Amino acid sequence: MNLSLRTRSAVAGEQAKGQSQIVPQLLPALFEDLEVRGCLTVLDVGVAHPDSVRFFSSYRCRLHFADLYGETGFERRHQTRRLPNETLFERIFEFPRDSKFDVCFFWDFLNYLQDPLMRDFARTLRNHIHDGTRAHAFAAFSNALPFTGLRYGLSQVDCLSVTPNPEPVPHPHTRKAIGQAMWPFSVRRAALLEENRQELLMDVRRI
Repeated sequence: MNLSLRTRSAVAGEQAKGQSQIVPQLLPALFEDLEVRGCLTVLDVGVAHPDSVRFFSSYRCRLHFADLYGETGFERRHQTRRLPNETLFERIFEFPRDSKFDVCFFWDFLNYLQDPLMRDFARTLRNHIHDGTRAHAFAAFSNALPFTGLRYGLSQVDCLSVTPNPEPVPHPHTRKAIGQAMWPFSVRRAALLEENRQELLMDVRRI
């Protein structure tokens, strides 16, 4: 499955004002040997960034964008009363019940959740993943250092367009904390980037 679309020079020429780039180390591996039956199903926990839409436009896929940050996200419903055994995110996700994601992009979102909510998030996703699901996320290398939140667009497999997220990051998590809370996801590989950021490549323990 070849998901290379454009050269970096072309991507750079399209950058919006205030937008910069991150060159990920592990993102290309997310798509290597990816076995998809029929249509690729993707969950992007962020805005429907134009770069990401363009990236996948040439492929047979189904994109689900779930902007969980700020007003449109989980904060408005954090205090709402839930039914017994109902997770918070069951009220937020509006996916078809039979949706099974092949790829999940969590970006920085997990660092906006306290540990119990991160576990709630993972529990909700269990109904929408399979043994071959892969995920990508960012974590803090150290909780003692600043961690700046970003908004991401997938320009190509080795280039992300980013803009600062105005919302402060309340709960930066390390690789270990995310690995423990996000069961059945497991951190398969991690790479250290600039500015206290770790890139995480995740897959699913057999469920």
